[in-house]
Amino acid sequence: MRIDSGIPCAPWAPPLLRWAGSKRKLLPLLMAYSPSEFKRYVEPFAGSACLFFALRPRQAILGDINAELLETYSTVRSHPRLVARKARSWNSSRTHYYAIRRRVPQELQPVERAARFVYLNRRCFNGVYRTNRRGAFNVPRGVRTGRFPDERTFYRCSVALRGTEFRSGDFENCLSDVRKGDFVYLDPPYSVTRPRFGEYGYGCFGDPDLERLAACLKRIDSVGATFLVSYSDSGEFRDLIQEWNCITLRVRRHVAGFARHRATVSEILASNKVLNKAGS
Repeated sequence: MRIDSGIPCAPWAPPLLRWAGSKRKLLPLLMAYSPSEFKRYVEPFAGSACLFFALRPRQAILGDINAELLETYSTVRSHPRLVARKARSWNSSRTHYYAIRRRVPQELQPVERAARFVYLNRRCFNGVYRTNRRGAFNVPRGVRTGRFPDERTFYRCSVALRGTEFRSGDFENCLSDVRKGDFVYLDPPYSVTRPRFGEYGYGCFGDPDLERLAACLKRIDSVGATFLVSYSDSGEFRDLIQEWNCITLRVRRHVAGFARHRATVSEILASNKVLNKAGS
């Protein structure tokens, strides 16, 4: 795949989903720091996959610990209009939201199950994905949730997903066969000082996994692939990526429940290539 050098091209499609920690606001920078040419795109912490949908790589691997997320993308790829029409047929009222939330996804057919996932994601509080220990989605309804994606967005996302392989599970599974010429973008959930209570799913990435992440970065570099990783600015992370090229960004986090608690924080972009804008 080739991206024209100079000013980054416009994103192919907006992400279909909202996601806590999404890099949508950093998308122009991420596109600018992505390599101008690569053979395959790999993203082991997919979430809303905003960079993936912006670049629209012809070959890709998307991984995530959230199996229902990847199943939703797979169904959208095959039946974008059916999923769109079903999801858009449900109104945004409080009564309707909690009725949809109570449905058991395992008892639904694929189109309705994917529509439910998109609907709850777009209508819930702050795009947070959180489950209880039984695996049931338990995020309350949001109020200011923005415009629901139209059918055209579903279709464009389905087109972007056509050459994509999905891998559910631990991030190392997604990275197991990275090869020369690949571009790997990693955006793991950031460490927090409080318990996550199931946000992103129980057993998701945390501080104990940072050393495994660092080992993966070394393997990616050793095979001749390019990586770009984004993470919170912490001493632990800086120690593990000190051999790589890094820049620090100031970003306003938007997950907190009230605007006065949404702080501007430091985040790091690191790569095994020089971080020159518009490709390296």
